[in-house]
Amino acid sequence: GQLAAVAIGPKGDAVPVEIVANRNKTFTLKLLTSRGGRYLVNVYFNGSHIPNSPFKVRVCNPEAIWAEGPGLMDSYVGDQGDFQVFTKDAGHGTLSVRVNGPKDKFRVDMWKGAERTVNCRYNPEVPGKYTINIKWEDQHIKGSPYTIIVAKRRENGGTSR
Repeated sequence: GQLAAVAIGPKGDAVPVEIVANRNKTFTLKLLTSRGGRYLVNVYFNGSHIPNSPFKVRVCNPEAIWAEGPGLMDSYVGDQGDFQVFTKDAGHGTLSVRVNGPKDKFRVDMWKGAERTVNCRYNPEVPGKYTINIKWEDQHIKGSPYTIIVAKRRENGGTSR
């Protein structure tokens, strides 16, 4: 028999589907898209829908997400660690931001910005090495984890690491 599949993207457009035959007489279907969102996958055998077709599938793309801002670079104790995470093309998913430092984990404030941007802020209180983990659907985004050094300001204006 003949197996075929057609996916419909979040904007109603047809998305190519690659069908791969596995060794155990099953098949893997790969949606050929980098855009996140909800898709409807129609799977046919000999021209008729297979049971439970069409399937609702959520595609998330952590590669489409990035972060930027001074909070992702070396800084000084007392400076606020501000940065933004841009999630516009990632599809539906959950963002998690964790900052670990010399005092273990601490609070990160997050609030929504324009066009699916998330603003983040943390306040490093002691000098040392900090790790910032930014994940989308439990997968690190591009550049994550970030490792930064927070230095103590010297009285004469210099720095001490």
